[in-house]
Parts: sequence; structure tokens; C-alpha cells
Amino acid sequence: MKRTLKLATISLFSIAFFSCECRQEASGIILDKNTNEPIDSVIVRGEEGMDGEVYSAEGGSYAIDGGMTGAVKGCPDSKVSFSKEGYETMYVTNPNEKTIYLVPN
Repeated sequence: MKRTLKLATISLFSIAFFSCECRQEASGIILDKNTNEPIDSVIVRGEEGMDGEVYSAEGGSYAIDGGMTGAVKGCPDSKVSFSKEGYETMYVTNPNEKTIYLVPN
């Protein structure tokens, strides 16, 4: 009985301690859909599962670190928005290492 209780306590502690967090981050490049030219100054904002906001660099690159989140069954999906005046806002799920093509208005 004592051994079973001890084993159960260790198992619960291990699950709670080792599987509660994951890092949410995304990076890539943003291009104009029509010209394939990089777009700078795009607002890249974490919407769901990720916090934070950054602007894309001169070459269209972006990197956003949403920090740590709880994740007993693996990292949850994250949703990120990409917006700039003159372009349609785009929402992308799990955008890490993806090329984002914004459509001009």
C-alpha cells in the first residue's frame, strides 16, 4: 500500500513538473503577394496562444517570442496576425519559419 501511494505521488509530481510549459515563437519573412518584394514595418501580433507585438525588418523578416505557455499535451496552436496599411490583414496559425504573402488592398 505504501509503495503504491509513493509511486502515485512520484508519478503525479513528474507529470505536473515536466509537462506544463512550452515556448511559443514564430519567425519568417513577409512578402507582397503581387511583387514578391519584402515588406517592412508590418505589425506582427500574437493573437491566440502567443503574446507580444513586433514590426518586420527592412528585408521583411520578423521574429516574435510569445514566451512560455502551459502544455500538458504538447504546445497549443498559436495564431498571429500580420497587418499594414495598404494590405489586407492576415491571420496565420503556427506561422514559424513560413513565408507570409500579404495581399494589397
